Amino acid sequence: MKQISWKKSSFVLALLIMFILAQSVFAQQEEQEEELPRLIFDDGIAGKLEVDIHYGYWTLDVFKGLFEESLNDSLSDVVAKEIDIKINESGHSIARISNENSFVFGSSGSIYGLELRFYPGGLYSSFSLGISIEKTHMELMVEGPVTVQFNDGSYAEMDAVANVVMDPLFTNLSFRWDIKPDWVVTPYFVLGLGLASLNGEVSYNYNGTYYWAEGTENHQDEDVSDIKEAEEDTDFNMPNILPLLQITLGLRAEVIPHLHLKAEAGIWDGIILRAGLAYKF
Repeated sequence: MKQISWKKSSFVLALLIMFILAQSVFAQQEEQEEELPRLIFDDGIAGKLEVDIHYGYWTLDVFKGLFEESLNDSLSDVVAKEIDIKINESGHSIARISNENSFVFGSSGSIYGLELRFYPGGLYSSFSLGISIEKTHMELMVEGPVTVQFNDGSYAEMDAVANVVMDPLFTNLSFRWDIKPDWVVTPYFVLGLGLASLNGEVSYNYNGTYYWAEGTENHQDEDVSDIKEAEEDTDFNMPNILPLLQITLGLRAEVIPHLHLKAEAGIWDGIILRAGLAYKF
C-alpha cells in the first residue's frame, strides 16, 4: 500500500508542478510587448499528426459506494463456500446456512498506452481526434473477518483476503479540445470511449478457527480461479466486454519545438492520474 500511495503522490505532485508552470508562463506572456506569431501548417499532413506515450495511476475507491456491498457479499460467498468444503473434507457432515462479513474495500491499478492523434486544422488547431491502445491493470481487493454458520450450530471465524484482478487491453477513441493551442503551456479537455475484452482472475486466502461441540479446529486455504469460474460460484456477474468512459482535464507544456510534456486527471472507469510525452510531426 505504501508503494501505491507513493505513485499517487508523485502524480499529484506532477499535476501541481504543471499548474504552477502554467501560471508562470501565462504571466510572462502578458508582459511581452511583442510576440512572433507561430507558424500554422496547412499544407498536406504536416503539423497534423501527434504520437503520445503515457503512464498513469488508477483507482476505483471514489466510486466504491456504488458497488461495494454487492462485491463484498459476492466475494464473501466465494470464501464461505470454500470454508464449507474444507470443513466437510475434514470429516464433518454439515451444511452452510449463512455467512457474514466485515470486509474493507480497496483498489489500485495502472495504465500505459500509445496514442496517435490527428489535428484536422494543422499544428495549432484546437480540436483533435485520437485513437489509442491502453494496457490497463485493475485490482479490486476486500479483506476482513468472515463468520460462517452451519446447520448443526457450529460456526467458523476466519480472516480472509479476496482479490479480483483484471488486465483489459482497451481500444479507445477520444476527442480533445485545447483551450489555447498556441501557448507554451496549454490546458485541454478530453472525452473518450473505448472497449476491451474482459480477462482476469479471482483469488482468496483465509485463516481461522472452526468451533463445534467437541472443540475447535484451525483451518486455512488459498486458491486462484479465472473470473468466469468464479461467476459460476456466485451471483456476481461480470460482462464479457468492458466499456470505457474517459473524461479528463490536462495540461501540456512544450519542452522543445513539437515535443510536449503532458499531465492529466479525470475519469477512466474510475479515477486516473497520468503523465506522458507527445511529439507533433
